[in-house]
Amino acid sequence: MTPRPEGLDFLDGPASAEAALGALPPALASWFRATFGAPTPAQRLAWPALAAGLNLLLSAPTGTGKTLAAFLPLVAELLSNPGTSLRGLYLAPLKALVNDVGRSLEGHFADLSKRLPAGARVPRLAVRTGDTSPEERRRFRDDPPDMLLTTPESLAVLLSQGALAPAFAELRWVVLDEVHALAGSKRGADLALSLERLGGLSSHELQRIALSATATPLAEAARYLVGPGRSCAVARSGERSPPEIALEPLPEGRRFFSGLIARLALALSEHRSTLVFANARNLAERVGWALRQRVPAWEGQIAVHHSALAAGRRREVEELFKRGELRAVVCSTSLELGIDVGAVDLAVLIHPPGDVVRLLQRVGRAGHGPHAIRRGLVLTASAAELLEATVTAASGLAEQCEALRAHPAPLDVLCQQLLGMTAARPWPPEEMFELVRRAGPYADLSRDDFDACLTYLRGLDARGEAWLPARVREDGDCLRIRDARTARLLRRNLGTILAEEGVTVLRQPAGALTPTDPFSDEALERPAEPPPQPIGQVDEAFADRLQAGDRFLLDGRCLELRRRQSGALLVEEVPGRPQVPRWGGDGLPLSPELAGRLYLLRIQAAEALREGPEALAELLRRDYGLAGPAVADLASYFQRQESVSEIPDSTTLLIEVVVSFEAATLYLHTPLNRQGNDALARVAVLRLARDHARSALSVVADLGLALVLRGGLPEDVPELVRGLLALDELDVDLELALREAPALRARFQRVAQTGLMLLRNPIGGRRRVGGHDWGERRLFEQVRGHDPNFLLLRQAMREVRRDVCDGVAAHGYVATLPNQGLRCRWLARPSPFVEAWTQPGAGAAEEVETPAEALQRLHAMLMGGGPDVAPA
Repeated sequence: MTPRPEGLDFLDGPASAEAALGALPPALASWFRATFGAPTPAQRLAWPALAAGLNLLLSAPTGTGKTLAAFLPLVAELLSNPGTSLRGLYLAPLKALVNDVGRSLEGHFADLSKRLPAGARVPRLAVRTGDTSPEERRRFRDDPPDMLLTTPESLAVLLSQGALAPAFAELRWVVLDEVHALAGSKRGADLALSLERLGGLSSHELQRIALSATATPLAEAARYLVGPGRSCAVARSGERSPPEIALEPLPEGRRFFSGLIARLALALSEHRSTLVFANARNLAERVGWALRQRVPAWEGQIAVHHSALAAGRRREVEELFKRGELRAVVCSTSLELGIDVGAVDLAVLIHPPGDVVRLLQRVGRAGHGPHAIRRGLVLTASAAELLEATVTAASGLAEQCEALRAHPAPLDVLCQQLLGMTAARPWPPEEMFELVRRAGPYADLSRDDFDACLTYLRGLDARGEAWLPARVREDGDCLRIRDARTARLLRRNLGTILAEEGVTVLRQPAGALTPTDPFSDEALERPAEPPPQPIGQVDEAFADRLQAGDRFLLDGRCLELRRRQSGALLVEEVPGRPQVPRWGGDGLPLSPELAGRLYLLRIQAAEALREGPEALAELLRRDYGLAGPAVADLASYFQRQESVSEIPDSTTLLIEVVVSFEAATLYLHTPLNRQGNDALARVAVLRLARDHARSALSVVADLGLALVLRGGLPEDVPELVRGLLALDELDVDLELALREAPALRARFQRVAQTGLMLLRNPIGGRRRVGGHDWGERRLFEQVRGHDPNFLLLRQAMREVRRDVCDGVAAHGYVATLPNQGLRCRWLARPSPFVEAWTQPGAGAAEEVETPAEALQRLHAMLMGGGPDVAPA
């Protein structure tokens, strides 16, 4: 029997319905029976544990009543022991989710109030986000609610205000929703520190409650919730039947989009409500617009939803969908989490989602309810996508979710939090260090790193000399924030979400005319026009290319630019064929776990093919649940690879060589995802230049990388590759390759913003000192020249090695190569497997630029050339 982790108590099974209801006051239990009937297994697990005062991580599928599982024992305590202070705090990663849960609870409380004895009152709720009005903020200070619902960023703002500290003195409970969306990120590290600060303000030991449908492993999520040294009960309820996930290949190439719209139109006609997920905002826009064009009768029944749309428009879409007034909503990732959009019959995924957790989140949006069926349809654009979708769906049905990856002790976040602590009150450094180490992500923080953060905030360098503007000052044995202006700057720049700057798009009211002379008779007789309404934002680079009369997509509508107005784009909806905006950050990488399983399926397919095509088809049907055309398409894909080259196996590194007039290209097939191959490619390019005086271009993708060698092919390709991927000094060479990489400079700018070295929102509005990329162009070199070991430089390098290139995975793979064979296949053209990740516009392959290549590209641009621009 596997031993249970220390401090964690895994609950064995749900209590009976009567025992669970017995944990609630009679009036509350009676209301629940009348409204919902019997409690779900998730509620039967949670209520007794929470009534006993335990910290709890509750894992249960979407639609199994997790919100009431967390809240009703807290409501029971508030009904039994009413007070006049803040007692409960609810935290969620999205403002929309906070607002949605607030509306839901208010509705339940209004119904509950009718069943309470005379004189009793239901708990008072308040919502606090960036959209909260000044009047509501004052009300929180003067008359705190019983429960506050907010986001991690808004909580950090509250904690930075010392005058609000008394409001948290009686806090008893903290509910953290969608914990899996936070625990492995820098936002999660930031929130963990905020929770410890809350614990220091309250006179009670906080009862911590976390909810999730997909957190894996549960022990890791529980440790994140409570930190070191505290106990936690872990309850897992898997009572819902597995989702129904269908995979359907669509025509490849140029026919894909037209086939996609036809298939979606059919799905929408067969279901009352459909939620369509695209992996990028520009695709969501294209699909929403195209569906309206295909079926004009659905004009008012199809909406688009993504983060670049105005908050008011997003809320409107959510409410219309919830009321059943929309046939479909097309979104990117914005509706993955538990926002209540009503009953959804079908969730459609355009392209595979990149990991198992995201697949289950998306499919779980359909069939929202304890007994409803969750139906998902994944539409693929190629055989390679079908292969990925096959493995992702099989992993989801087997509950093989990706493990949470901790973000250990991010130093830029720590700097921000330390400054927030000193803004609230003076702090002795020793006391600060003790509090920080109580947070799970910072349990192993070294004193040297902690002191380096304080040195930076004091404005000193490693030698103790004045270097940067001081953020804190000494006050006896304590540290406090430098002044009121620094506190204002802190609150304007709190948080770890670094969205790209965008240009607001304002929609002209229908029928509005162009401006005329304000003193003309026409202007005097015209009735006052309503002001333009914001509908969203587009990237600044895209906006800068637009001229009056240009048409583009936003909100799934064709908009024509009339003019610029105070920095915004004033537009009007028109018929026509629009451009598609491009936003930064679109695209979902493949998880390392899925990459390994994809490689395994390839090996299984090769073994089955030895017994004939029917054996392969049977493998796909029996072990992976494929049916219909998907079986034939995937079997044909494997057969084409075998006929042109071979399917890579686990004992051999397959190198496919394609020689052209300009260069020789080596295609290396590995079991790594894009980040792992990125690390291999950077080391290989560095070693080619240093050890062989060879310039090379590298392209990385999931399950492979390419090295494009100029100047002819070496005589012994296997020997060359073994040297390029030798384990000796691999980590050192990766570090050298990254020091001059554009990725490090770009990441430093982001780290400098989180660490408050660069301010996203200075007082007086946004200003660009030297351009929006000044941090990576100039500040990076200035900082590195002064102190190569500066803490924010070290943090940027950590993140590049964690998020951009996976050196650990690359090291593990290279360590196996001495025991593997290397086999070269000389081909006239790339094999089917390679074509899947090198086709133009696929978005899966990325070039890794050397410093020399970057200089060459810059020179070409200065001389009037430059990279080709793909049509939008």
